[in-house]
Amino acid sequence: MEKSKKWVRATLSVTLIILIVLSAFIVVIDPYFHYHTQIKGLYYELNNERSQNDGIIRHFDYDAMIIGTSMAENFKTSELDELFQVNSIKVPFAGGTFKELNDNIAKAIKYNPDLKLVVRPLDYAYLMDDADRVRDDLGSYPDYLYDNNPFNDVNYIFNKDILFSICFPMLRDAASGKSGGITSFDDYSNWMEGTEFGKAAVLGDRTEYKAPEEIQPFVEEIEEMVRKNITENVVELAKENPDVQFYYYLTPYSVAWWGSQMELGTVSRWLSVEEYAIKLMLECDNIHLFSFNTEFDMICNLDNYSDECHHGDWINSWILACLYSGTNQLTKDNYQDYLAVEREFFMNYDYEEILND
Repeated sequence: MEKSKKWVRATLSVTLIILIVLSAFIVVIDPYFHYHTQIKGLYYELNNERSQNDGIIRHFDYDAMIIGTSMAENFKTSELDELFQVNSIKVPFAGGTFKELNDNIAKAIKYNPDLKLVVRPLDYAYLMDDADRVRDDLGSYPDYLYDNNPFNDVNYIFNKDILFSICFPMLRDAASGKSGGITSFDDYSNWMEGTEFGKAAVLGDRTEYKAPEEIQPFVEEIEEMVRKNITENVVELAKENPDVQFYYYLTPYSVAWWGSQMELGTVSRWLSVEEYAIKLMLECDNIHLFSFNTEFDMICNLDNYSDECHHGDWINSWILACLYSGTNQLTKDNYQDYLAVEREFFMNYDYEEILND
């Protein structure tokens, strides 16, 4: 009996030691930057936004950030750094809602008092959204990486997939002579390679734009939804942090997207949603708000787009230059003129022309 107890104790001790040693690999290497930044001699692949972005926000050295959905993934931090003379990170959250993005900006401000500039696309289709919506349809969210609870870190440090699929290969690469480093933020999440652009990619098998069955109005319920979303997820954080400059812009979707909205009878409502959102955001002097929806040559050229919404990285580069120069910036003095031009175009455009070009 005594021998059995000793054997059990010995087995448990050995098992515990093995677990501690294996977990130490993850803690020391830390591929998701949960405890620290990268260590010299190892190469860190940036390829998991929701798992790595929190650590980047918490532990990296930066004074500017690019954040957004897939509309932000093709930005190059090297271009932002050169234009604004900053040291920036890029932390995109594909499909992320206004709340998710705002929460992560707030976290960046909390953990990095040096933060002075934020670049963020405001996805046009998310202006009219529930203020508290979080995308839980994109797979499980690694909450254990985002909170400050050390006990649920067991989900990270005892994760065999991270250990055997990430940490051990990183050690093997280092042993074979691969130089240490990290994926550049220019390349992180960039989806340009292999992506097709142009009319066929954008329109697919569409052959017509049907007349709308009814026109959708801008009703009080929609106005309240926009007010809460923009106030809670855009404006309040800017007001609370007057020393941070927020460079925000409304994403320039292609004319094909507007054609789809015309078919649905929602163009006028979207324009009213935009007008109300602009009014709310222009209350803040440190929100530098831009829109490129009246760059009609660009949005009507489907060679710039891979679908109705997503444009190529050359547009991202151009947008950064516009943010720096102030081109297409909306102000209290000019936004009504901008809205009038925009409304006239999208309400009267012959969307059948898209199909015939």
